[in-house]
Order: sequence, then C-alpha cells, then structure tokens
Amino acid sequence: MSSPALTPAHHPRTNWIVTGFEGGVVLSALGVALLYLNPFWELNDTGFLDPRVHWWNRIAEDAAALGLILLVLALVACVAALISRCFRSRPLWPYILAALAVAGVVSWIGLNGFTREFQANFEWNAADGFNVFHLQGSQANASTPTGNANVAWTWLIGMQVEPELRGYFHLIDWQRANGHIGVTVARIIPIAWPIELGNQGEVLEDPDETPLMQAADKGDLKTVQQILATKPDMNARDQAGQTALIHACRNPHATPELVRTLLAAGADVNFRSHNDYSALSWATVRGNTAVVQVLRRAGAKP
Repeated sequence: MSSPALTPAHHPRTNWIVTGFEGGVVLSALGVALLYLNPFWELNDTGFLDPRVHWWNRIAEDAAALGLILLVLALVACVAALISRCFRSRPLWPYILAALAVAGVVSWIGLNGFTREFQANFEWNAADGFNVFHLQGSQANASTPTGNANVAWTWLIGMQVEPELRGYFHLIDWQRANGHIGVTVARIIPIAWPIELGNQGEVLEDPDETPLMQAADKGDLKTVQQILATKPDMNARDQAGQTALIHACRNPHATPELVRTLLAAGADVNFRSHNDYSALSWATVRGNTAVVQVLRRAGAKP
C-alpha cells in the first residue's frame, strides 16, 4: 500500500504574513512610481503650480506610506511566527506580545509626536539623482540614527523625496541643483515628504550661476568691479539662460552705474534667457526707467 504524498501545510497566520509582505512591496513600489510619473508638473494660467500636482503627490505618498507600514507589520509578525514555531503547540502568545509591542510603540509615538522635521541638504543632477543627500534635525527632538541604520534610513527618505524634486526641477528646466529643503519624517517608520516644495519651502543654488551673476543680482557694484578685474566670461549663462546683465536687471533696485559697468566690460545687451526675457524686458517689468534708458542707449532691442 503506497503512502500518501506529503504536502506542506500552509498555516493561515503564515499566509497573512506573506500577503502583508507582498502588499507592502507592491504599494511601496506603486507609490514611488506614481511620484515619478506625476503628469501635472506645470504652471497654471496664474503662474502658480497646478494644484493637481499636490493631490497626485499626496495619493502617491499615502500609497508608499501604507506599503512601508505593511512591511514593518509583516516583519514584526514574521518574528512572532518564528518564535511560535519553536513550540510544538504553535502558541498564540508571541503574536499577542507582538501586538502589545506595536500598540506600545504607537502610544509612545502619539505622546511624542508622530512626525519630526529635518533639513535635507543635497546635490542633485538629472542623470544620477542625489550625489549628496544628508539630513540634520531642525527640531530639538529630531535626531538621526547612527551607523548603518542611518545609511538605510537616509536612503529610504531620499527615495521618497527625490521624485518630487525631480519633477520640480523639470518644471524649472534645471539639470543640476544644490540646496536644502525641509522634510517631514514619521517616527520609527521612515515615511517622508518635502515641506512646501514649490511654495518657497526650498533653497536652491544653480551650479552654473557664477559669482559675477550673484553679485550683479544683489546689486553689489564693489564686488562686481572686483570680479571684473579677473576677466570673467561676461556672457556666461546659468541654467535658465540668464547672463550677469540679466541678473542685474531683474533687481528692481539695480543702478544705472552697475549696468553701465557690466556693459563696458563686454556684456551683450540683447541676450535673452530661455523664457525670452532680456535685460531690457526685466528692467521694463521692474519699472526701472533709469536702467531702461541706459540699455536703450546701448542698443537694446525690445
């Protein structure tokens, strides 16, 4: 008489754990993918971000957050299942202890605040993503992990923040950026989202912006003259296609003397940026009639 074929027994608890892992992975991947695929990164007729950008990102962030929560709960349940398997009777008490531990952690988080705010400092480019990404606490209770835990924690946060920054940089037509932005991070589970992205919540530096552009933008004539002594490229452009002269004329308080100094050093009066604005366009928009006259005398075209 042949013996019955042995088939592995599938315990319902184990099935739920596997389902939790699978659901967590799928939701996390879906959330991050949706962040990358946001089709609404554009300005509306009033010159502000399309509001649909934010609700799309919120849905994606919630999906990624739910996925991470499921993964953590499945991991806790897996530890409980391994302890339970050490006993022939497969007791329930490891699962009860796990549930109590989760409830205790949630209660502790509730007392101390569910989220913390950090400042993310970064160097980014379109080809590689973040070359540099590190976080520092902006609140007294916002400390970061240490060692390998910090590497993994930072990577998980960067993975969630980078798609939104990428969409914003695509909107402003930047291929490279340095700067910092506020990031809200949940306790225990590293669920993260940027604070006020596109609403003055970020500080960005264009790596292509030269010291001459920066000085001209501030209207700092003395520094401009010092830089001109080093014979810089007067018509170098930043990522928006702006020259030092355009930067100067964007400032509503630019002086005719500053503009004449740049023109005398070889600045092209008719260069236009990617948005088709010239130095004359900006001076006109800013209502700086004295600078407008200087530019027109230098041959500026409307």
